[in-house]
Amino acid sequence: MLPQMSGNTSLVPGPDYSLTQHVLESKNVSPPQGSSSTVWLVLFFLVISLSMVVNTVYVATLVCRRNLTLTHLILCFFFLINLVDYGLLMFEFSLGPSNQYPYSDGSCSFYQFLLQGNPLLSAGTILLLVYQACTSSSHTPYSFSLPLLFLLISLLLITMTFLSIPSIIYSGLAVYPSTARYCVMDLSSLANWAGMDTGRQHAVTAIFFLIYKSVLTYWLPLALVIFPILRMVKMVNTMADNQLTISLTIAVTISFLVFNLPLATIVLVRQLISTLSIPVSSTTTWIIHVLHSLFLLISFFFHIFRPLVCLVLDQDNLPNLCRRKYRRVEKLGEETDQV
Repeated sequence: MLPQMSGNTSLVPGPDYSLTQHVLESKNVSPPQGSSSTVWLVLFFLVISLSMVVNTVYVATLVCRRNLTLTHLILCFFFLINLVDYGLLMFEFSLGPSNQYPYSDGSCSFYQFLLQGNPLLSAGTILLLVYQACTSSSHTPYSFSLPLLFLLISLLLITMTFLSIPSIIYSGLAVYPSTARYCVMDLSSLANWAGMDTGRQHAVTAIFFLIYKSVLTYWLPLALVIFPILRMVKMVNTMADNQLTISLTIAVTISFLVFNLPLATIVLVRQLISTLSIPVSSTTTWIIHVLHSLFLLISFFFHIFRPLVCLVLDQDNLPNLCRRKYRRVEKLGEETDQV
């Protein structure tokens, strides 16, 4: 959503506020214009629609595949994560341009839990994809084990839930004198416990978003996948890659890092500005908010590129899908001839 250029001249609120941000990280300026909201709604709707079509086609091709690996199933799990992203985005748009929250405090905690936890789940799935492929490349690729898949996904969900506990504890409804209600993350109680000045309490919330929206979701996974990816590059087009698990993993991981780099960078910059209380002009604030929305849209293109690159690299899947339909037609033709 595009905010207006009027509003605060800084990315941090004044000393009379204990909250750094509202539902999303862009509520420290005046409400966005209706036309701007419509533009973003149309753009995201187009990207989401295309993603749904391409991912559905890819899942259909995997259904027709005989030898599935854990790599293919983890790639399907990404689609489920994307569906949660789309639900959260549609819910945000349903709140209207002002993003006032009319629901209960409990639903606010659950909303923040999903809002902070789903990016962590996406980053964790990338790590699972890379390290699973790197481990299995040391021996002959194998068909998937359903109990092993459930175990890995369960461990991933437990880890994500544990890391998202602060979003439940420190989320709540903020009611302002104008009766406006917002679902917010407020870590000012930690600042009070640490004895920080009132004017610096926003820094704790900014650090939280810096860690959860940038470090844990991008920069840490980037550091953890570099060496496994460099190791797997040497295995491309070898016997370890005869089911294309190595090639698919490398392509998906690199595309994840490329499409999410702008968003992680702008979040890092804006939260550092908030943490250090660097004064910025209203124009700069508006530009940062616009770039944040634009880079979020760019990150959604990973949802489209991921199944597309898998279809291109693993082209045997499409013939399998067409061949199954052809065999049905051929079988019906033989039965007709016998009659």
